Amino acid sequence: MAVSFSTITPGNFELSPCRVNYGGIDLGATDKVKVKIEEKLSPLKADQMGDTIIDQKVSGFKVTIETSLDEIQLKNNWKVVFPAHKLVSSGGNTMFYFDSQIGASMVSFAKVLILHPLSKPNTDKSTDMYIYLATAMPTSEVDYSSTDQQKLKVTFDIYPDFTTQPARFMLYGDPTVGLVDATAGAATAGTGNVGADTVTGITVNNGATKTETISLLCVTPGATGLFNVSGSLSGPLGSATVGTSFNAFGSEIGFTINNGSPSAAVGDTYTIATTAANYT
Repeated sequence: MAVSFSTITPGNFELSPCRVNYGGIDLGATDKVKVKIEEKLSPLKADQMGDTIIDQKVSGFKVTIETSLDEIQLKNNWKVVFPAHKLVSSGGNTMFYFDSQIGASMVSFAKVLILHPLSKPNTDKSTDMYIYLATAMPTSEVDYSSTDQQKLKVTFDIYPDFTTQPARFMLYGDPTVGLVDATAGAATAGTGNVGADTVTGITVNNGATKTETISLLCVTPGATGLFNVSGSLSGPLGSATVGTSFNAFGSEIGFTINNGSPSAAVGDTYTIATTAANYT
């Protein structure tokens, strides 16, 4: 009798703990990181078919990451688990202070969360999990016991990152694979501008540039005048001096405003359309 065999490649198997990096900081020792990914579906039915499901459509997406932070005496980890509350330092000592935070927005505390298997060298990101906006749900337990180790339990939820279209959630693998670099268009002068300044040397950052409109507003006229810089999503990004290279607070954009003849007047504006890095 004919038989068949499966193709099995042991190199594709994985057995490894991982490093948890949140907001650019290694959270140290952890306990079993569990990732749950759910594509929410809503069933479609027709009365003529009774309770038979004839199709299902995507109605949502949810990811939760559960673990425990073992280095419980590290006060910075408490700030991760309870982001709305305060880490207080004085004289080289720290404490963590809980106060009323009714109405606090959890997405405002969200940061990048990266899970890196320790079976891979740091340079190998082929099996990394990269979550764009993660926030710990502020619920935990601390057990006092003579036999059991104390741990700070934490569950991260993720939010959609609207800096790209469509909004993105996470990726699995090396983030450089299939990357389409961020871009910026030329600066467009406002129709009522008095001055003839130009904007050159525009730069963007794959890790920070958003899909938005960057606005430049002259607030101090002249050859060494000042422009307030803001993004339609990013908000205020700093002040640019005419003739001096400018780089935004979060590195969303960089450029140089060059003095023209005549120089810019108060109220002169420029806009730059930027597009976030995305994937093919």
